[in-house]
Amino acid sequence: MRPMLKRHNIHFRERLAASKVIAVLRAEDTEYFPDVAQVLYDSGLRVVETALTTPGALHAVGQMQVELGRDTLVGAGNVRTVSDVDSCAAAGVDFLATPTVSPDVLARAQQYELPVVCGALTPTEVDAAWRHGAAVVRVFPIGPSGGVRYLQQVRGPLPEIPLVPAGGVTLPEVEGYLGAGAFAVAVGAPLLGDAVCGGRLEELGQRASYLASLAGKFV
Repeated sequence: MRPMLKRHNIHFRERLAASKVIAVLRAEDTEYFPDVAQVLYDSGLRVVETALTTPGALHAVGQMQVELGRDTLVGAGNVRTVSDVDSCAAAGVDFLATPTVSPDVLARAQQYELPVVCGALTPTEVDAAWRHGAAVVRVFPIGPSGGVRYLQQVRGPLPEIPLVPAGGVTLPEVEGYLGAGAFAVAVGAPLLGDAVCGGRLEELGQRASYLASLAGKFV
């Protein structure tokens, strides 16, 4: 079974290719998410993911969409069930991200024409995610699995699959991943620091601007 060419997936990949970074927001609550997202936007990062493990995540997605406008893609992460997909679709998210491969989740997302950043680790999982309609495949967790070298080994036999390393990606490693052919990278705590908990937004802006500038070299 070959992956079907879906317009929503193509459009998402085009938008992600122009940014090269997914900023992953996760915290105990979403109080500071809109402020963080605004700093990311001002710094040039235009793809934001809010983990469903954070209470109020879907409400925050809607708020950020209103405040940032259509220039930014705001999605929901840690989507694991069909019910999660239904809730995300009702909330109007721009994309979904999963930590694992679930054919049921991918099929439901296709019904809503929602692109999925599908989590996978082994070559078998990566291939399955792609064949079941993922827009891109998140290689997760990349850090404990060998980093850039592991990405290269997975990408070798699967060159047509757009891979997004996540889970343990540090800022100094981003250039290596993109240089090794990663379609984009997903970065959480190393980028956000304490800003998601009310910390220093100015320092977040500096990190985000650096990352946006670095990613721009590979656009």
